[in-house]
Amino acid sequence: MTLVLRYAVRSDVGLLREGNEDSAYAGPRLLAVADGMGGHAAGEVASSITIGSMADLDSEPPGGDMLAELASAVAAANMRLQEMIIANPAVEGMGTTLTALFWSDGHAAVCHIGDSRGYLLRENELYQITHDHTLVQSLVDEGRISVDDVSTHPQRSLLLRALDGRSIAEPDLSVHEGQPGDRYLLCSDGLSGVVSDETLRDTLASIAEPEAVTRQLIELALLGGGPDNITCIVADVIDSGATRLPPTVVPVLAGAAANAADPPLAVDGTGPFEVIDDNGENHFDDDGQRSLNGMPSGLSLDDAPGSLPLAVATQNGTGPNAVRARGGHRAQPKRAARSGRGGRRRWPIVTTTLVVLLAVIIGGGYLGWRVIQDQYYVGADSAGKVVIYRGVNQRIAGFSLSKPYRQTGILLSQVPVNYQQTLKATDTASSLTDAQNIVATVSTAVSTCKQEYTALRSWVTQQNQYQAEVALAKKNKKPTTKIAKPGPQPPKAGPTCPAPEAFGITDSAITPPAAAATAATGHS
Repeated sequence: MTLVLRYAVRSDVGLLREGNEDSAYAGPRLLAVADGMGGHAAGEVASSITIGSMADLDSEPPGGDMLAELASAVAAANMRLQEMIIANPAVEGMGTTLTALFWSDGHAAVCHIGDSRGYLLRENELYQITHDHTLVQSLVDEGRISVDDVSTHPQRSLLLRALDGRSIAEPDLSVHEGQPGDRYLLCSDGLSGVVSDETLRDTLASIAEPEAVTRQLIELALLGGGPDNITCIVADVIDSGATRLPPTVVPVLAGAAANAADPPLAVDGTGPFEVIDDNGENHFDDDGQRSLNGMPSGLSLDDAPGSLPLAVATQNGTGPNAVRARGGHRAQPKRAARSGRGGRRRWPIVTTTLVVLLAVIIGGGYLGWRVIQDQYYVGADSAGKVVIYRGVNQRIAGFSLSKPYRQTGILLSQVPVNYQQTLKATDTASSLTDAQNIVATVSTAVSTCKQEYTALRSWVTQQNQYQAEVALAKKNKKPTTKIAKPGPQPPKAGPTCPAPEAFGITDSAITPPAAAATAATGHS
């Protein structure tokens, strides 16, 4: 029995976003979805670079350790992001999620970091095979909020892990054994955050063709408001020897990776690019497989023999009807020859046009400035203090489009690590009230850590004093029963709290004395 994949991929900008920061890749051995973040093109750069780096896995069959190969590819993607940030500081703060499935010999190795998701439909039951790396998911895991509270939580978009080129990549890695009839869904949160798991299950279970499923899933997300970019890959596990349905063999790019101005930036060495768009034209054969008949052959991007053809899906695209390749030539319309006569200069028209254009530029600039003044975000300044900024976190011609609006009195060094990453990359707020809510949440977390350290230090001080008094009483052969004992040891600070030194408390000041530790373990 030979198990192979039959897949389809689709990406849509959604109804509220101006651009698509999602990227996706689907090939015979690799499926991957990345949801970029960072704004001003940086998010789409991060997702495109990551997908391009991961796509190298599809160029040849996996080796012995699929998880090791996945981990190595993720580390390489993170290194490429780091190199990009060093080369161009303007993209500092960009990052991306990643959910990838590496397929070989009926086994699926899954790699996951962030809040994009992977699902498995088996015998009409839907299983989520990834775990969100978000603050709200950690709160659900700890029992502090319910699943129903997630959609309305003010910090629902806060990621605890992502590929950002600044921190070490820590993806979740797992291996699943495939079965004929299995169906995998990889998607960005533009789908999973809008469409319920029950609806996802019903849709995946009721539509046979992967291509038709992706179309329906995108429609459902749009009907739900389409607040974010929407990307999904649907892949069926089939036994090539027991079905007439052919496996999919053409790799496909979607989203930002497909729309990159320079395709090799997205994928290195994968071969010719087949452009796919959605102009109402479908290209499928009688078996429902994507048809490439009549397609002009693409040009090799890397001049490497034997490279795979690579389809490129645009935001809504699925039907191939054109080919784009680096170095191609297109016929250009001939410029009309000038006549030596005529062509009298019409200065009044030119002057009027320039005046109108200048007025449009000034008016547009003023309106843009007014829009910017209504934007806020929370970040850290050069002194390491948390600040509410007014404007947008961008620079144009060396000029910043934001300025400090209000100091919060919070030191970044005292902020728990699960908030620090977001504040370093700036946490965009929808309004001043939203920014103040973000600061209030961070301030509460800082106060909690400080109180826990302070309470532990106070207890250690009392414990040391108690032991000293007991030792003195024993030395003077006096009873120790009248010496007041400290109360129970308070709990240690949470794992996300920074080191106690951030609050001016030394590590030794919160370390229980040896005698207390011995008593706590029940030994004499």
